[in-house]
Amino acid sequence: MTTLTVLPSGKSCEVAVGTSLLNALQTAGEPIICQCSAGKSEACHVFVPVGRKSLSKIQRAENEKLDAMVGVSSASRLACQATLSEDAVTVEILK
Repeated sequence: MTTLTVLPSGKSCEVAVGTSLLNALQTAGEPIICQCSAGKSEACHVFVPVGRKSLSKIQRAENEKLDAMVGVSSASRLACQATLSEDAVTVEILK
């Protein structure tokens, strides 16, 4: 298990290692919608200010999508593409 903290709500919950970030956020009751679950839309774009190195590596398709988006930073991930490991993660949901 690992700890997921969500901003701006401040919710924190325990999540199983290997869970996708999208599923973890939805399980925590956060209002995040993903239209594709395949990294093809921008709907699940989040910032990961803490623990981003503990997430799964960015794959080519996700990296290409992020490169084509506006408002992306080095902390950006697509929640449908990132999976959690053992280290705690803080995620900021973009509105």
